[in-house]
Amino acid sequence: MSAFTSEVISNCGRVFFPVLLAAILLVLIPAVLFGQAYFGTVSGVLTDPTGAVIQGAKVTLLDLDKGYKFNAKSDNAGRYLFVSIPPGLYSVTAEMQGFEKTVRTRIRLNVTENATADLTLKIASATQSVEVKAQTQTIATEDAVTGQVIDRKFINDLPLIDRYVMNLTYLAPGITDMSDQNHIGDTGTNFVFNGSRGASADVLMDGASMTNFDANGGATDTTYTPSPEAVEEFKVQQSNFSAEYGFSGASILNMVTRSGTNKFHGSAYDFIRNTITDANNWFNDRQGLPMPPVHRHNYGGTIGGPIFKNKTFFFFDWDGTRSSDMSTYQAGVPSTAERAGDFGEVCAANGGSFDSTGMCSAIAGQLWDPYSGVYNASESGAVRSAFIPYNNIGTYISPGSPNPLLPPNLQPAPGVAGNLIDPVAQTMMNLFPLPTPNMASASIYDNWIATGAGRSYNDQFDLKIDHRFSEKNLLSAKYSENWNHYIA
Repeated sequence: MSAFTSEVISNCGRVFFPVLLAAILLVLIPAVLFGQAYFGTVSGVLTDPTGAVIQGAKVTLLDLDKGYKFNAKSDNAGRYLFVSIPPGLYSVTAEMQGFEKTVRTRIRLNVTENATADLTLKIASATQSVEVKAQTQTIATEDAVTGQVIDRKFINDLPLIDRYVMNLTYLAPGITDMSDQNHIGDTGTNFVFNGSRGASADVLMDGASMTNFDANGGATDTTYTPSPEAVEEFKVQQSNFSAEYGFSGASILNMVTRSGTNKFHGSAYDFIRNTITDANNWFNDRQGLPMPPVHRHNYGGTIGGPIFKNKTFFFFDWDGTRSSDMSTYQAGVPSTAERAGDFGEVCAANGGSFDSTGMCSAIAGQLWDPYSGVYNASESGAVRSAFIPYNNIGTYISPGSPNPLLPPNLQPAPGVAGNLIDPVAQTMMNLFPLPTPNMASASIYDNWIATGAGRSYNDQFDLKIDHRFSEKNLLSAKYSENWNHYIA
């Protein structure tokens, strides 16, 4: 058995039993379970060829993937209605004595959508049935909610360079990047919708909120983002929310993850980036530095199918990322002279020069003996009076403090050149790398450049179980876990 197979089996065992226990508890608790916020409705009107409504007809809604059936009858106005229906692909069948059986197939119900499927039943001349295969595009007349649905076709067909499914949010009209860098880390909600406050959206996954609310700044960010392979679709709901949405002040990202069907289905993938396909950045090229190793593997797999046909289904996905990302680092490090105590270059860096006594003409570029401070009332503190000639601490001999109350162990060693240099500080300075030779536009504050690769690891999985107890009772249980770390 391979290591990959062993890990998947181990994860499945660890996750399945908590999910099974949760499902049993939900069944035993005598409570009313209300529909989640991602469900929709399917409705329509039944008429005969003359336009008259048909009352009391039997109407059946069939989930084409899972085999779930829902039954209703048309009312006095010829209208039928199915409520709390999960997103999916459906067919509607209408039957009435004296009329031909009529079937309308491939009705796509998206997240929170109120789909309409009107049917016209023909007078029966014999035992016949009529199947309407094409679904016309209809205008939503049941509510005034606006939004953009991102379905599996978008997710599969559009490029996602970092495999971050939330980037597809920008396909919705009116959404732009935030310009406020203070919210750059608010993952999943770092956008502005039609001028509303940024980073304030609510992200729902299978009806449960995945966002945290920042009590200090009022921003939201996502705590978990599923793999693109695990997402069935999501809807960016933008205005005129229904009453069940109250957390967000801007928009709702209503996401539904994939479920199993009556047929087993699965996938395996590995998205690869490598050094040979990438280019060095401008800063490295300018300094003549080679590109560090860059590798990125995003791999994993999915599997879903029936546990009991037309009854119980499962879907499992696992996603792993191993990344080595290119980085360029610039800093100011101690020069060879500074490691010996000579800080003369600080004077020139501040636009000054030394006179014949060794004092810098720029006050900001002059070093002073810290023991020469004398309290000055007008300055509200000590003012140092003894400058260090040429800023060379290595050759300077400090006389120490004239204050007799200062303990001897806090005084510099008498008569010793460089007695202001702390040996601990000097040891720490020697741990820094040396400045980069011939570095372009170097200064004492920016004299070292190097490249490196930071390594990151991410693993996550989702397990979803769907079970139908009856036409009015459906259970969907979901468990997700993520763990990651980064090495700079």
